Amino acid sequence: MTKTTTYAIFIAKFIFSLGLIFWTIKMTMSANVGADEDNTFFSTYHKIDDNFNEIAKENTLFNSKYKVVININDKQYNGLSFDDIFLSQRIIKKRDDRRNILNHGNNTISVSILDKKTLKSITDYDGSVIFTTTVDHKDDLEIKLKNGVNDFKISKRSYWNIMGKIQINNNIGHFYIKTNSK
Repeated sequence: MTKTTTYAIFIAKFIFSLGLIFWTIKMTMSANVGADEDNTFFSTYHKIDDNFNEIAKENTLFNSKYKVVININDKQYNGLSFDDIFLSQRIIKKRDDRRNILNHGNNTISVSILDKKTLKSITDYDGSVIFTTTVDHKDDLEIKLKNGVNDFKISKRSYWNIMGKIQINNNIGHFYIKTNSK
């Protein structure tokens, strides 16, 4: 190969690489990546990232004081946990306890709380749940938990994240469940 051919190939690869970089930037900008904020634990990603250790401590304290039972469509989950946040959505296929929790259409959620010290049922709490798809936030559904059964509708079959927050006095607990709707 001659020197001229080698330089021509080098320049062509360089221009092609620059073209790919500009194409990637253009496609990313047109896809509105990052346009909708993550709302994990009812906050922004940055606040959660900065305060995650505090949230973990709050959850541990909350679980030491209260026994929480969450029922979603007759499936029962004991305690508040956010362990699912560390797992990929694909892991749902391998976990029977998290698969098909939600129905396309009508669903129910209820929360029972028991004070571990007095063994009394607690009905005076503030609680909220966000049901969000993994792709975007167009179909997000936020409900305020009330004592008893809470009815809601899921608009599409998809993978869903269920994020909740329960507050009793100054104690706050969070839960995070990855699932899908059938």
